[in-house]
Amino acid sequence: MTATKAVRSAALLLAASALISRFLGFGREMLLAYLYGATAATDVYRASFTVPDLLNYLLAGGALTIAFIPRMAELYASAAAAASNDGDVDRDEVNTDEVDEVFAIVASSLLFLVTALTIVGEVFTEELVGLFVSGFDDAKIAQTALLTRIVLPAQVFFIYGSLVQGNLLARQIFSARALTPVLYNLGIIVGGLAGAQWGAIEGFSWGALAGAFFGAAVVPTWIARKQLKVRLTWPSLHPEVRSFLWIFVPLMAGVSLLTVDEWAGRYFGSYLGDGAISWLDNARRVMMVPVGLAAVGAGQATASFIAKRWSSGDREGVSELISQAVSGVVGLSLIVAAFFAAVPEAIVGLLFERGAFTPADTVQTAAALVPFAFAIVPFAVMPVLNQSLFTTGYTWVPMIVTTILTAATIPLYSTMAASGIVGLASAGAIGMTVQCIAIGTLAERRLDLQVVRVFSALWRGLVGMGVAWLAAHSADHFTKQAIVGIIGPSSLAYLVRLAASGIAWIVAVALVTAALGIPGLDILVQRLRSNLRRR
Repeated sequence: MTATKAVRSAALLLAASALISRFLGFGREMLLAYLYGATAATDVYRASFTVPDLLNYLLAGGALTIAFIPRMAELYASAAAAASNDGDVDRDEVNTDEVDEVFAIVASSLLFLVTALTIVGEVFTEELVGLFVSGFDDAKIAQTALLTRIVLPAQVFFIYGSLVQGNLLARQIFSARALTPVLYNLGIIVGGLAGAQWGAIEGFSWGALAGAFFGAAVVPTWIARKQLKVRLTWPSLHPEVRSFLWIFVPLMAGVSLLTVDEWAGRYFGSYLGDGAISWLDNARRVMMVPVGLAAVGAGQATASFIAKRWSSGDREGVSELISQAVSGVVGLSLIVAAFFAAVPEAIVGLLFERGAFTPADTVQTAAALVPFAFAIVPFAVMPVLNQSLFTTGYTWVPMIVTTILTAATIPLYSTMAASGIVGLASAGAIGMTVQCIAIGTLAERRLDLQVVRVFSALWRGLVGMGVAWLAAHSADHFTKQAIVGIIGPSSLAYLVRLAASGIAWIVAVALVTAALGIPGLDILVQRLRSNLRRR
């Protein structure tokens, strides 16, 4: 299998996982909205993840996996070369004793660290929560702290799972990465359903803890049982640990709007009244569906193969992989963004408007979704750029750049918060676009990202976005006018509107793709034609 086909296969697996996970994620959000609406209780529940998310971001949220891949890839390559002159050996024939030793040394030290930080977080929960949602009153802070204490230990499972997954990804084994988010979301749904029997929103929190245990720790360990002998040692500053920290520390210390945008939304949203955090979080989660589909699979798969080619000195292969991935994500995400910007009310209404979630909640959430739709492109491209850079050991400069730009964006959030949740969503879109351009410049210098190729995808995608938006928005407008007096506001009405606008969007996208060959979409069209011919 060629490198390009291997990347595409891995990307498809991870994209399918992202799709299932996003659907399950929406299942849990729909369940939460149905049971509790967009209220003070849901604001508290969402805010309770802020401190755990911070710890996850610093230690487990992708950074560990990315930092661990290069060293694991190097060790596996050395082991394979020792087993065979050409390195073409069966996985089971490779002696992985050195890999196991390095894993034990690094994992033991980091698990000790995350356990210590978790204990500190459990002790000072109220103080930490007060920093991130200072607009809450004392009662809401106390309730947020209670839910935070339930979820916080999950980070121990996430950090362990990230290390195991980094080991597997270095060998191009992607099944654990694909299963983890699915099982995590299933855990939250089951917990939420169980808690609903007693009207206890903390059921979702207990479900998150259980999902992290099984999805992030148990399943990856089971999948890696033949590739990795898991054992723990006494933590130390072994040379392997110091070498790992040199790559990992900037990822831990640096901040990016990929995560800070959500924290900023909760912080400033805590001053906007009951429901504001929930409206903003719901809109953000809708936006993250296409982001996950366009970027997660491509970013994780591409980074793994880039690490292998970078270690072997194949710079041309690296350039081709990163350029193809970024161009495809740009073209695909622009077209998808057009649909979300054209029919936000119908999307939100169909997903959430039932039970305790009212039409007024739909209007507020849809208003925030419009600026978030325009942020789909930078949110989708940034993971691909970051993970590709980090897997080559280039971490300090991107960390400094994103940290400076993130700090410079905070005053923008403060200013635009005066416009409510729409202003906060817009601030995130602007900040992410600036960061994406800056990191893209670094990728051009470090990985020889083919800028001309990316700009070609950009202008073609923008043309397609404009045409697709006009077609979908017009179809939604006329459909809404035609059915509003017949069906009235209901899930069926939203479904009809989405069906009409979706058909118009598909036709427009097909025409533009045929005329311009938009990257990402043209590959999908070619595969569809190939499958039809075979049949």
